[in-house]
Amino acid sequence: MDSFRTDQPIEILIVDDEPQAVKYFKKAFGTKYDVLTATSADEAEALVLSGNHNIGLVITDQRMPGRSGVSLLNRIRNERPDIIRMLTTAYADLDSAIDAVNKGEILRYISKPWDLRVLEAEIDQAITFFLLKNEYDLLLRDKLSALHRTLLRDRMNGLAVMAGTLPYNNAPLTMYHYLKDALAEPCWRPIVRKQWSQLRVQDHWRIPVDETQRAINLTEDLMDRALFASNDAGASADLVAIASACADSINEEQGEKHVRISSDEDSIVVAASPFVVQSILQRLMEPASRWAAPGSTLQVNITRNDKGEAGVHLETRNCEPGKALQDSVLFTPAMQVTPKSASDFLKVALAIGHLGGSVSSPPMENGYKQIHVNLPMRATQGNEPAVFPTEWIEDLSSDYERWVLGTLDIAA
Repeated sequence: MDSFRTDQPIEILIVDDEPQAVKYFKKAFGTKYDVLTATSADEAEALVLSGNHNIGLVITDQRMPGRSGVSLLNRIRNERPDIIRMLTTAYADLDSAIDAVNKGEILRYISKPWDLRVLEAEIDQAITFFLLKNEYDLLLRDKLSALHRTLLRDRMNGLAVMAGTLPYNNAPLTMYHYLKDALAEPCWRPIVRKQWSQLRVQDHWRIPVDETQRAINLTEDLMDRALFASNDAGASADLVAIASACADSINEEQGEKHVRISSDEDSIVVAASPFVVQSILQRLMEPASRWAAPGSTLQVNITRNDKGEAGVHLETRNCEPGKALQDSVLFTPAMQVTPKSASDFLKVALAIGHLGGSVSSPPMENGYKQIHVNLPMRATQGNEPAVFPTEWIEDLSSDYERWVLGTLDIAA
């Protein structure tokens, strides 16, 4: 629901089923404030929830036909907690008003008949409180947004440092390309920005602690080398046969033919154990098949080139960005546990790099998502740096700055 807009005058909504009372209020305060009127709780609720008004204060009578004033204010509290709420009531309804104050549903209750001087003082105080509260919330949201951007940079740098400690050949190079691909995906920016906006200011102090624990858990997960337990020297695996078996398994589980395999050759063999290749392809194809919109398919094409490499190319033409984002370790929302599918996807990228291969995913265009995997057909030895070179860090920092600027452009 839209919140207060600082570039527009504050409006007060008065709600009373007695037209004379509404008219009396507007005459008394209409020159000092912009006053909206409603003669029922339903009419008032529609005005508040329409998003077409800049309401800062709602004052409602308690006893009205159909719905009580407390019921209306409770609804406003749930949908627009930034709006200040006041209740006017006769002496006979005083217990209801006191109960509403105790439950936090209203700021004040005002007895009828109104004393205009007292009522004006209460309104002035409520508007002042509203402005101060919104200014404070804006400052906290700005601070939280800055914290989240810093958090993202820290995650990126943490993954870069972590790569040098992982038990995989070529881990720094693999992590470098993984991070570059994530930061190059423009369709994720509005989704991530929305996630930032949904953070609660009261969680501000918990985020650094949660991030530390999250990094520890992710490191422990990525250090697990069970994937390579059976990768014996001299082992070989048929990509076409294994990919077809993985597709059959996924299609059977989902009850539809979501994954299709194609290849110009009946057999393409790579230097890795069948278990390792099956684990890699299954963990690539399962999430990618979920990214596609209902009724769409994941096409997997298996090729070989004249450089002695086998290629596995995954593509879907109706990819839903939000689903793909869920499998990114870098963009897991703050205060949430990293999904297993996200850590598995990164582990697969590292496993491909360990075998001497590479994985890349160009930016999505009009729902068209691709993943390109290259695997050596002969065993290779890792000869890439064991730590992140400085120029890679600087390059990723430039990508990060462009990503942040792109996010700010969306906000503007």
